[in-house]
Amino acid sequence: MSSLLEIRGKAYVLSDAKLIELQQLAAQSIGTRDLLRQRGLVLEQTQLIRELQLLQQHIEQLEQEIKTIVEQAREGKILASMGIGLIQVATIIATIGNIENFPNAGSLKSHFGWAPAVAQSGKTLDWTGQTRGGLRTIKQMMFLVVAHVIKQDTQWALLYHRLVEKRCPYDERRGVRVGRLRVFGRVAGQMIETMYALLKLDAEVLSNVPNGQEPPAPTLYDPDVHRRHREGHYQPLKSSPRKASITLLPPILSE
Repeated sequence: MSSLLEIRGKAYVLSDAKLIELQQLAAQSIGTRDLLRQRGLVLEQTQLIRELQLLQQHIEQLEQEIKTIVEQAREGKILASMGIGLIQVATIIATIGNIENFPNAGSLKSHFGWAPAVAQSGKTLDWTGQTRGGLRTIKQMMFLVVAHVIKQDTQWALLYHRLVEKRCPYDERRGVRVGRLRVFGRVAGQMIETMYALLKLDAEVLSNVPNGQEPPAPTLYDPDVHRRHREGHYQPLKSSPRKASITLLPPILSE
């Protein structure tokens, strides 16, 4: 019983009475009294635990190697400056491949599964949602990215909370604001547009660097420039000085 209490910890999902009941049911329904069978089960369990530990070590080693590569890559530095985790950055880079494969930010959003879908009949039908296309893995990952950045002190969080207050009506019965997924889509779309603008700019910079010459540092996302942009002080990205940590968002991000 003491072991069960220790495993349960401070999260009282099960009461003491339920733990006792669980212990009794386990004693009656799990296991075998055959000594040879018991020995075989213990051996098998030991081997499975060691295999699991080995797999966990391999995963940790691979993740560390991925993080090291991402930290050194230009694309990794650009995306990580937006507050995205290194493993998620690696997933995004692997999904995009070469940014030149996408003619505009809209095509990249469609590839990610976060492009808006609008249906209008001109009379009674007026519906806006997310496209059903895109890669499921990257679409789910972008949802987690947005869920992370809106909990931090970021411009994305300010945008999210402002739009929730403005566009999500309050449901008195449920005590929550409804329609927040659309705002999620808006934030995800703007983040993808920013990724596209920064990666596209960096690709153009690299294409103009002569062979053998060291390229300049990549242009990173700058939250202060983002804030000034949201306040109406917009300047086209390509006309800005190409310095690291100075980023002006594309016109499509204006609110």
